Amino acid sequence: MIKVAITDDHLIVLEGIKNLLKSDKQIQFTQTFSTLKDLYENLNAETEVLLLDINLPDGNGIDACKKMIEKFPYLKVIALTNFEESTFIKQMIRNGAMGYLLKNTDKNELSKAIQTIHSGQRYLPENIKDFLLNDSFGQQTTNQFIPKLTSREREIVQLISQEFTTDEIAEKLFISVKTVESHKNNLFQKLGVKNSAGVVRAAFENGFI
Repeated sequence: MIKVAITDDHLIVLEGIKNLLKSDKQIQFTQTFSTLKDLYENLNAETEVLLLDINLPDGNGIDACKKMIEKFPYLKVIALTNFEESTFIKQMIRNGAMGYLLKNTDKNELSKAIQTIHSGQRYLPENIKDFLLNDSFGQQTTNQFIPKLTSREREIVQLISQEFTTDEIAEKLFISVKTVESHKNNLFQKLGVKNSAGVVRAAFENGFI
C-alpha cells in the first residue's frame, strides 16, 4: 500500500481528495497538512508520495518541493494545483517533482499518477504535455523584463498570495483601504495583470514570492 500525504490550505480539498480515493486499496492517506510549517515539522519519514499545492499561506510549494526532497530523498512529489502556467510546471519539475496535476483531475488519473511516480516514473497528463510542447514553440523570454516593486508593494503581494482581503491588508499594515487599493492598482500596471490572481501568478514567475 502506498503511503500518501497531502498539503493544501483548503479543508474541502484535503477531504475531497481523501474521499475520492478512499476505495482505492493500493493507496493509504496517512497525513494532511494545511501549512508548510506543519509539513516541515511533522511529515512522517515513511511517507512515499506527497501531493503538494503551490500556493500556500506561509510559502510556495516550488521551494518546499526542493526542501522536502533534500530532507527525504526517497519522497516522490506531485504538484496538485490550480496553476497551469508553464513556468510553475518547469520549476516544480526542476525542483524534483515527479508529477504535475490540476485540481480538476479525476479519480482514475489521480490514482494512476500516484502509482506511476511511486514506481519511479514521471507522470504528466496529456493536457500538460501538450501545454509544454506548445509553449516550447513560443517566443523565448530569457531577457524578460522584471518590474521593480517597492517594499510596501512586496508586502502587499505576499498578503494577496495568502488570500488576505483588501480590508484585512489595510488593517494588518495600518494603512487605509484606499491606500491598499492604490498599491494594488500600481501592481496591476507594473505586472501587466487584471486581478489579484494575476498578481500571484506574476509574483511567482518573477520570484517575488
